[in-house]
Amino acid sequence: MEQQALHYQLDPVLVNLCDKEIQIHCGPEEPENTRQGQVEECLKRKFDALTSVECRRHVALLITAVQIDIQADPMLHRACAVDLVTFCKDVPPGDGRKPHIGHIYTAVIADSSARFHRLIGNPVTFSTGTDEHGLKIQQAALYANEEPGRFCDHVSGLFKTALENCEISYTDYIRTTESRHKENVHSFWEILSEKGFIYKGKYEGWYCTADEAFVAEDQTMLVKLPNGQEQRVSTESNRPVEWFSEENYLFKLSKLREELRSWLKSGPVIRPMRHYNLVKSWLDQELIDLSVSRPNARLSWGIPVPGDSSQTIYVWLDALLNYMTVAKHSQSEMNIWPPSVHVIGKDILKFHGIYWPAFLLAAGFEPPKSLLVHGHWLVDEQKMSKTTGNVVSPQSCINLVTATGLRYFLMHEGVPASDGNFSIKRMVRIANSDLADGIGNLVSRCCGKSLNPLQMRLGLSPSSFESCGSPGSDLLSLLERTPDIVHDEYQQWNFYKGIDQVMALVRGANGFFQTMEPWKLKKEGQLDKLNATMAVTMETARVVGTLLQPIVPSYSERLLDKLGVPQENRSWDFARLRWNTTETVLGSQQAVLFPRIKFE
Repeated sequence: MEQQALHYQLDPVLVNLCDKEIQIHCGPEEPENTRQGQVEECLKRKFDALTSVECRRHVALLITAVQIDIQADPMLHRACAVDLVTFCKDVPPGDGRKPHIGHIYTAVIADSSARFHRLIGNPVTFSTGTDEHGLKIQQAALYANEEPGRFCDHVSGLFKTALENCEISYTDYIRTTESRHKENVHSFWEILSEKGFIYKGKYEGWYCTADEAFVAEDQTMLVKLPNGQEQRVSTESNRPVEWFSEENYLFKLSKLREELRSWLKSGPVIRPMRHYNLVKSWLDQELIDLSVSRPNARLSWGIPVPGDSSQTIYVWLDALLNYMTVAKHSQSEMNIWPPSVHVIGKDILKFHGIYWPAFLLAAGFEPPKSLLVHGHWLVDEQKMSKTTGNVVSPQSCINLVTATGLRYFLMHEGVPASDGNFSIKRMVRIANSDLADGIGNLVSRCCGKSLNPLQMRLGLSPSSFESCGSPGSDLLSLLERTPDIVHDEYQQWNFYKGIDQVMALVRGANGFFQTMEPWKLKKEGQLDKLNATMAVTMETARVVGTLLQPIVPSYSERLLDKLGVPQENRSWDFARLRWNTTETVLGSQQAVLFPRIKFE
């Protein structure tokens, strides 16, 4: 079997904007998104009364951000410390470093694929982790009044806990501050240098600190602030840019355009197609050489350039090499390079679709076989941002609907080619409808003691379906074709379509059960028909539990445990209808798999 190397990237930098002075004056702690929105709304309301010129400049940027979607300037709270104490002392402090559902969505997509490939017999290396260097993090640690290493320990810990709470089955959690990674980055830099792809020169251009990237002049625009001044922003991210002119090391990206185009044409390298077309359009233009270091005087929190401690390696060259660090230290007996897939958000496509394969090709390594690029999450049809105070915490979702409910919702609603829309009410409704009522009802019906007093999963044969007449033959047809369709949808990353197929099978089984009326069969003494009905229903529930393992692993485990399915009979080979003449004792667990959630 081919080794499946599943990787994805998380940006851990949700900048903590609180400075000590604000924390002293701003009251008890509350959730970050609530607090952040309150602070910014307060400052905007008090704009005309603000005393600090620097504060007025930052708030003016923030006011403009509502119109053009610039994220709040991370200097805002420091610049406005005095005005916050004066005007906004009742606004509670918060912590802006926590993961949100966008990060978890990336993780759950990758995890669902990893679990699926394990079920079909492929060995899997699945890495995730945190990128911990760069100017953003250096500034965030400064604003938090923490040493950068301790700051990163805390942030990375939050992400690791969030992933574990969401049942993410990674095999390697990589932090770019680890010594194994620093060694790999130095080694890779030296390869690029020896091959003549790195040279020293002067680099001038517009730099976006929030994106950690230089931006071409024609990819910026001027916006007018409320005070009449103009601010230049990136047209791609709508974040502010500043002009930098400095001496650093450059990478000969311009030499690799044709090789990158060949890689792009080599197969379905980037999916969905809209993102493939975007990368293709970038490669239709001339590429300019890329700055791959920053002066240490400006960026000290990072990996020094080998042999030149006055320069720090560019954060994205550092961060992207985490995949290779994992591969080098893999315990797998198989060669896991190149990776089969990187699962990424659309906001970091250029780094993975242009810079990363270019670095690898220059160093003589194969680029990744594919990129799976997904959209972002809106919240009630609005973009999720701290400015609007609508950032959704995965833990708050888990507290309400459990990790099972959150995973199921994200995979049910998430379509990689487009942005998803998060709604708490819809999440609760879908969890109740599918997990509690649909599948839960199916299992409780056939495992309840009123119709199954002996608590057995009965044997199954073709005659079981035949004795149930046309309802049996209809369900048999659905049961026979569903696993192969689900397999193909999962294989193509269309998890939402696979789930739709599974739920169609669930509805078919519940309809079959209702039509057969086993309570009447029991009362009338038609035991053969009753047993056939129960056997068919339980076999359908077993198939459903097997098919849903990649999506909701702990829920599926409870379902299969209840049906008495041995661990060795849970691979994809057992996802199809199987004839079995032996009876199996049901598990002692309660038949309620997912209690209904009450939510107003």
